[in-house]
Amino acid sequence: SVWDMEDLPLTVSTFRISFYDLDMGPHGSSREYIIVDNGDVSFTEAKDTQLNEGHVHGHMEFLASHSGSAKDKPHKSKSLSQVQKKRSVVLSYKDAHSFDLTIGASSGHSPRAFMFALHSALACHEGKVAITTTLTTTTLTTTSLAATTKLTTTLTSTLTTTLTSTVTTKERPEEVAKRLRNEAGHDTHIICIVGATESQSADSEALVKAIAPQLDEEIGSRAKFVTEGTVGVPETFAENCGDGSHVWNLVPSGESSGFAQGADINAGENAEERQEIFGLVGDIYVTVGGEGE
Repeated sequence: SVWDMEDLPLTVSTFRISFYDLDMGPHGSSREYIIVDNGDVSFTEAKDTQLNEGHVHGHMEFLASHSGSAKDKPHKSKSLSQVQKKRSVVLSYKDAHSFDLTIGASSGHSPRAFMFALHSALACHEGKVAITTTLTTTTLTTTSLAATTKLTTTLTSTLTTTLTSTVTTKERPEEVAKRLRNEAGHDTHIICIVGATESQSADSEALVKAIAPQLDEEIGSRAKFVTEGTVGVPETFAENCGDGSHVWNLVPSGESSGFAQGADINAGENAEERQEIFGLVGDIYVTVGGEGE
């Protein structure tokens, strides 16, 4: 609902809210959706949108159709990539005092982040609504493992802000390890690469450069090679293991390995949790060391 500075009901002639980068987890799991519950509302999408449109009990629904992860999340709502724009929708309300939205995700184990901003992330609208927004998550229920969150947005006049709402339940290290094993597939062997994570001897470096491409060539099609995402042996292995398509680099949430190859996988909130997950996820641990290590 919208109220003026004296706490009296206020009707806004034009109000826009953008939801962007709606995606889902692997194999169609944790599929994000938005249901527009009421109001005089129109919507704007990219011409080649990746969102599916539908109706739920007479209300408009926007449903993700492509997988994504924290790695491809936008950093600024006003500078979206073409793919991020395809996964976005702008809702425009006329003569609005209040509005209701339902956001949620289908069953799955991937934490999902719902990102929105109080402006148009797609169209070049010059008019802006000067507002401060308070987000209140009023309910979080699970039905058939589908999390649905009801949002009630309270607005007062002052400035424009961009909000990020994260709907997630923190996973324990053993749960993360189990999820990663499931994502790899039951027929895939997880091989963890262990070695010096700060510096490495010339012997170690030469050994890693020799075995990494050989392992990828011989068993890469049925294996995932997992590193701790740090410099030293992990980086050398990742950057010499074929094209990197069989490499996972475990990194704490919000961090990046910076490696030229391999997929960064969020594992834990910090280095200690990442290390614990690394110790749980593997079928085989290959330790690399050279003279003096």
